[in-house]
Amino acid sequence: MLRHPEVVQLLGDARLRHIALLNLRREAPLARISDSVMTFGLKDGLLEVGAGVQIREGTVLAFGDETNGHGRIHIGKNSWVGQYNNLRAGGGDIVIGDDCLISQFCTLVGANHRMERSRPIHCQGSETKDAGVRLGNDVWLGAGCVVVPGVCINDGAVVGANSVVTCSVPAYEVWAGAPARKIGERQ
Repeated sequence: MLRHPEVVQLLGDARLRHIALLNLRREAPLARISDSVMTFGLKDGLLEVGAGVQIREGTVLAFGDETNGHGRIHIGKNSWVGQYNNLRAGGGDIVIGDDCLISQFCTLVGANHRMERSRPIHCQGSETKDAGVRLGNDVWLGAGCVVVPGVCINDGAVVGANSVVTCSVPAYEVWAGAPARKIGERQ
């Protein structure tokens, strides 16, 4: 059985995923991290996770590469990152405050690609203007939200499900839609 190249490849891939998970847990010893969390481009110093954080099944933590640049991900204490989220810090940092709730299937994008006409997009690095995403403390992102580079969602803000956040959200406001706009305030 172990002579079949497909089986050897599957076992090798499983071993690499396990090593990546051990490294992730070493970087975040006070967090609860699901076995199916995936990391791409994780290097020393790129991840900071506070005590009491939970990162749930299927979440992707991408830190970038040599072409697009690397970014850091900071997740503050007692924050919950739900299932199947996509945090892509390549080229811009993602900072999540304390006590945040990020529902499932959300995407936070630290930087976009440059779009010069002279080269294919996949050959261009990250745009540095308006890079990074910041969530203050006590922020709630509903399921399926997308937060684009350059956005700050301030303390206590709530973003409704399936919203696309293209500009900064003031503290304690409730936003929803695509693009997201103010629909109320927390009481």
